[in-house]
Amino acid sequence: MQTHIDLHIRTQTLTQKQTLTQKQTPQQQSNHKRGNKTQKVEIPPMNLDTAKLKSQKLKSLRHNIPKIIMAVVVILIIFLLVMESVTISEESGETPVVELFGEKSRAFGDIIAPEDFDWRQYEGVVLDFIVENNINANILYKESETFTEKTGIKVNIRSMDFNTMSEKISMDFISKSGAYELIYVDPYQTLQRFHNQLEDLNRYEKDEKLPHIVNGLDEFKEEHLEVCSYIDGNHDKLYAIPFDSTSMIMFYRKDIFEKYKDAMVEDLGYEPIPGSSSFTWERYSDVSKWISANVPKDEIQYGSLTMSAKHNSIYTEFSTILAAYGADYFVDDDMATFGTPKEKFIDALRMYKSLAMLNPQDAEDSNWSMTNEAFQNGEVAMMVNWDENAAAVENQEYSKVSGKVGYSILPFGTSRSANIYGGSGIGINANISDEKKLASWLFIVWATSPYIQTKIMLEEDGGNMPTRMTLNRLIEAQYMAKLPHAYAAIRSQDKKYAYYRPKLEQGYEFETLMEDELYRMLEENLNEETVYDEMSKGWERILSQEKLLEES
Repeated sequence: MQTHIDLHIRTQTLTQKQTLTQKQTPQQQSNHKRGNKTQKVEIPPMNLDTAKLKSQKLKSLRHNIPKIIMAVVVILIIFLLVMESVTISEESGETPVVELFGEKSRAFGDIIAPEDFDWRQYEGVVLDFIVENNINANILYKESETFTEKTGIKVNIRSMDFNTMSEKISMDFISKSGAYELIYVDPYQTLQRFHNQLEDLNRYEKDEKLPHIVNGLDEFKEEHLEVCSYIDGNHDKLYAIPFDSTSMIMFYRKDIFEKYKDAMVEDLGYEPIPGSSSFTWERYSDVSKWISANVPKDEIQYGSLTMSAKHNSIYTEFSTILAAYGADYFVDDDMATFGTPKEKFIDALRMYKSLAMLNPQDAEDSNWSMTNEAFQNGEVAMMVNWDENAAAVENQEYSKVSGKVGYSILPFGTSRSANIYGGSGIGINANISDEKKLASWLFIVWATSPYIQTKIMLEEDGGNMPTRMTLNRLIEAQYMAKLPHAYAAIRSQDKKYAYYRPKLEQGYEFETLMEDELYRMLEENLNEETVYDEMSKGWERILSQEKLLEES
């Protein structure tokens, strides 16, 4: 049975001192002290198929035992789904008890706001949200009109490819022009480098006169908060709220694997089973070669396609192999020692290079969107890509391989399967007016709510994994069949399989260095040890330049 989320904005009496909201007249302050009647501003709800539980007066307990039993069962189902219900109350006794999850029928929570909060106080404000062109951005583009109808705030979704977005954000922060009020905060190229130009969101989340993140920050994985929201484990300042969650996983043509299983077993000596510990990067390479050589071209053109463009994709894909072989970019806190252990780092370079060399000449310089397009068109049997691409792959209208695809965690190296995490946050540009900052906060509360995350998860053009743990548990309980990539995506974020790349203040320079040297290795067919040395020297130059700037 399909479940939908029913979410609305509701208000709550608060008697705390005035903080960040609009200035109040003495009369308003007096009214606030006395306590006004509760107001409601509702976002149009989505329908729930689960039973609605409303308080009823039972005229006769004796004749209504079956109804009582049914109500208890439904309450238990909601309890198991949501895990816990939190109750907030005011010590003063002036505020009635407020259930954080709202009415029983709204199992995933309401946006709680003070009773006298005016949702239209920023009517006419226009915000620009710069964001990577992905599923979350596409769904927000469709849904933002609902937000505008209720608040009067217009939000322009400015979506673009990752590299262009990173450059525009950098230019905006360097110039301090405040061209974009809402920022898609990449943890590696934006958060570490420009966190001083991002608003501290604790200022709003802890203000009891403002709406808060539904169910609080505990709804998000600790690891994701550390990556997307904080700097160096310091929780004094909150720079972003986890906005999207994606990891690299393996996509493969299960119909090809099933059809040619016996032939592959006979020739290779083993059955390739993606997701198993026996399916290594070496076997990934073997299967790719076998498919290219043995499967008719009218069924598949080539076995695999490795991302090899001079683009952030080449760095992220290589990183999955690097961690799988037990190496990392840095092991010390000051990031002074590059590429440890060196031997394993070079092994990872060698494996990555061998996979990229399997690319056909007409498919070189592919980034993650081009690789996904080739897979979606039925040209490729295997690829490594972000799990969010499953939505396009399974779209029956546009994809030639819908229903023919299997998903798994990435192949194993000598150490483990390492699935790089690519989630990002949403933050507020500190170089804008206070009015726009507050309007931006309202949008963040709405855009990260269960209402929107459920839309992103279940819409026909959606399918991206939510950042909220409650909704991930919902997927595991009810939606595995609807979201065929979900098991692999959830498994890829398990602690033993997830890989979190380094967050550096010089993140932009570092990742650009990796992209350049990896690309040179493939273009010029360079020796892996030479490439390692060039990477190490390049990092030393970056550190030296930074030191000179600090001393000048």
